[in-house]
Amino acid sequence: MYQVIVLALLLAGIPSGFITFRIMGMRMAPHFGVLILALIATGLNLVTGGGNFIYPAVALQLLAGISAYTQFFPVLRDNFQTSPLYACHLSTMTTAAVLAAASVLA
Repeated sequence: MYQVIVLALLLAGIPSGFITFRIMGMRMAPHFGVLILALIATGLNLVTGGGNFIYPAVALQLLAGISAYTQFFPVLRDNFQTSPLYACHLSTMTTAAVLAAASVLA
């Protein structure tokens, strides 16, 4: 159940991430790559019915959440004028990471 919600959040994170990617440039490339890999792994996890594939999917989902913060902090440190643009993507990635952890722990 949680993985379906995480898939929806990752799908929602693609457009908001692409907008920030266009604003910030190639500095977001590592996060955008992990986000796409997490989306593919989550989709494969749901198609195969879970099982052992949930752990790589959750690991990539957690890395997507972590990489969002590691990529955004240098920009937010220098430029607060555009920070409201990034809030949507950061909250989406944080929610996805928390639900990913809950899907393994629950």
